[in-house]
Amino acid sequence: MPMRKAISVVPVLVFLLAVGTGCVPTETGGNSTPGTSGTTGKAGTTGTAGTTGTSGTTGTAGTTGTAGTTGMAGTTGTSGTTGTSGTTGTSGTTGASGTTGAAGRGGSTGASGAGGGTAGAGGRGGTAGTGTAGASGTTGAAGRGGAAGTGTAGAAGTGTAGTAGTGSTGNDLFVGPNGNDSNAGTQAAPFKTLTAAHGRASAGTTIWLLPGTNALTPTQQLTKSGTAAAPIRIEGMAGGARPVLDFSAQDFGPRGIEVRGNYWVLKGFEIKNAGDNCIAVDGSYNVFDQLVIHGCQDTGLQITASSSDATNDAKAAYNQVINCDSYENLDQPTGGENADGFAAKLRIGPGNVFRGCRAWNNADDGWDFFASDDVVTIEDSWAFLNGKVVSGSNSAGDGNGFKLGGAPNGAGQGGAVHIVRNSFAFDNRACGFVRNNNPEVPMLSGCGANLNGTAFCSLTTSAQKTITMTGAQGKAAVRNADGSLPAIR
Repeated sequence: MPMRKAISVVPVLVFLLAVGTGCVPTETGGNSTPGTSGTTGKAGTTGTAGTTGTSGTTGTAGTTGTAGTTGMAGTTGTSGTTGTSGTTGTSGTTGASGTTGAAGRGGSTGASGAGGGTAGAGGRGGTAGTGTAGASGTTGAAGRGGAAGTGTAGAAGTGTAGTAGTGSTGNDLFVGPNGNDSNAGTQAAPFKTLTAAHGRASAGTTIWLLPGTNALTPTQQLTKSGTAAAPIRIEGMAGGARPVLDFSAQDFGPRGIEVRGNYWVLKGFEIKNAGDNCIAVDGSYNVFDQLVIHGCQDTGLQITASSSDATNDAKAAYNQVINCDSYENLDQPTGGENADGFAAKLRIGPGNVFRGCRAWNNADDGWDFFASDDVVTIEDSWAFLNGKVVSGSNSAGDGNGFKLGGAPNGAGQGGAVHIVRNSFAFDNRACGFVRNNNPEVPMLSGCGANLNGTAFCSLTTSAQKTITMTGAQGKAAVRNADGSLPAIR
């Protein structure tokens, strides 16, 4: 009688048990995200039917099915049924092991080991000379030569690794007021600067800003890029005081944050008192959401490509600024000539959008699109009290709400038919809306003005709306829960 080939199952079980759960923290740092279920292993190849022995003698009993692999914290599968004995036949080919499931993210529910049981070797016998092939186990592994194990998937398993997994080894990093750049970047031991977190970040990373005011001095440069499917995010953590990045220690001239890469999302924090722009952008496909920007010594958030990229449409393009406030920006050394709330000017690419934003008490203008030669869109936004500084003086400031152009004076500059929809200018020192020598005529629709020096300067709007909103009311208006602005008065 031929000897049966011994098939070891120990390595497979060890491999499956060795798969760890993820340890990436959530926003709160305490609750872990449920792990993704492991991929179901492919069924092993059914053994070739054994050849009926010439002697007709009874074959050795089929190997007892291996118990289904235990899911993480789940019930162990029932042992497979022993194959029926039969005449000696050739051993069936051993099925390939099922693929191991990916580790669960956050480690709260451990990822079920996805390995299918290897297909049973061909049963040595049965009346036809073949044992029944073990079915592929989904969670409990199939018995080798018997029926599939009935192990329940470990749905109730609680991965032990996820509770403390707030660290730089996963996709989450932390920056905080009491941090240190020599730390590990975990919630318990955060970095001090965005620069340190940037060095460890990659596509899909979230950099969490811990509550409180974080005093920074050097410009924080973001030069890496995420992807459309996996941007790199900087977000303020909910709960406690709002995270604030304070650049008060800068002299006049340095910027706060420079976003030179693509596919970044900056959301839910405050930035103030930079020596130039609080946020300068020459990257593309970035999102700025629910930011509070103020006290900058130039424009709060400005989109401008470098002179070397003056005609490169891939730079300073397709950025979205959503539900942000920018106010009380003043470049005192230059008489308030340059400090706007928001700007997309000089050299930009196409597709930049401002939506649901407010700009007030800025030394120069609320919005400035000076000499930009690609169309910029503004929707559902307010500009008020610009040119009226809270402190200091702005002898060179203009005081317009929406400045929608300017005479070109260099490569990559020109005019564009900027689009302004459902937006409002009130209580500005000069014009509510101004063309400002744009060689093209901007397109305004559903806009309104109140209490400006002049409502519309060399511009008109279709479907003009009448408003009564004052500057004081604009500052006091509370945003909706989703960050959008309330209805205009």
